[in-house]
Amino acid sequence: MRLRLLLGTAATAAGVAAVSLVPTATASPASPARAERVAAASPSVSPAAPYFYSDGPGYTCPTGNLCVRTWDPNKGQYKVFKLYECHTYSLSYFKGNGGYANFQTGDRATATFYGQSGNVVKNVPVDAQSTSYDWGPVWKIRNCY
Repeated sequence: MRLRLLLGTAATAAGVAAVSLVPTATASPASPARAERVAAASPSVSPAAPYFYSDGPGYTCPTGNLCVRTWDPNKGQYKVFKLYECHTYSLSYFKGNGGYANFQTGDRATATFYGQSGNVVKNVPVDAQSTSYDWGPVWKIRNCY
């Protein structure tokens, strides 16, 4: 009987050890519950440019600027960048539909939108406007030359 008791105790101990070696389920960073708590990234341009927020396409783009509008999920509004300085701007977190208004002045004020490989996606002449534009294929904007 003593041998049986020792074998039973050893088997129980082995079972407990085996159970404790099984990893427990934890929330990984990719789990949906975890993803809901992570804030979305706010759209930005580089080099930095002034911006303001708007509830929709009805906003005023100041003369001398190329304004580009994209949704900011953190604010629940459109973020409108005023591209005044002549640069090539890299876009970050521009997703889905937005819009643009080219109210620059001068004969070198045609804006060009570029894709990932540097290809020209669109040329936007002065006074051109769009209240709906898909930013998905656009990676950079050169506002003037």
